[in-house]
Amino acid sequence: MKAFFMLIVLIAAGCASYKSYNQTTTGKVSLRGGIYQKESWDDTLKFKRMSWYYGMTLYFDALFWKADSTSKFAKWFSPSEKEFFSKCEKLLVTVAYSADPAKISHVNFREQMKLNGYDDVVLNNFAAYLKTHPSAGEWRLLNYKVMGYCKRSPSRLSSSGIAINFPSFQHLELNL
Repeated sequence: MKAFFMLIVLIAAGCASYKSYNQTTTGKVSLRGGIYQKESWDDTLKFKRMSWYYGMTLYFDALFWKADSTSKFAKWFSPSEKEFFSKCEKLLVTVAYSADPAKISHVNFREQMKLNGYDDVVLNNFAAYLKTHPSAGEWRLLNYKVMGYCKRSPSRLSSSGIAINFPSFQHLELNL
């Protein structure tokens, strides 16, 4: 009985300590298929993902897609949004969620993107198509903010990836 009690205490202590630290993860999110006017396709829109947690609570989540003007999903950009393809060395579409702006906010994220050499761009048309995608509900994308980030030519930084460093969290990098 004493050994059983010690096991319970040990498990409870482990669970309590697990919820008391910051952690980060990376991964991928895929949305299959798309529709634009009378055209539909089965291609997959693949995002790379960075997530910041406090214990089991998601503080901030960011999805990244290196926009490709030859992708069928590029049809979702308005004519003015498509202008950025010619003005940018790289155009990234980000889909970001902030659970608590007092901890990590969209402003903090924008500042990190500026440190990577990217300027923010509003993508209202693309955002509307993305948020009405059939898989958007599964990923709760209605709670996410869709933005574009343009790296102007010539590149201010030579890195091909993104590095994000929020205070008290592990430094994360993604190759795009």
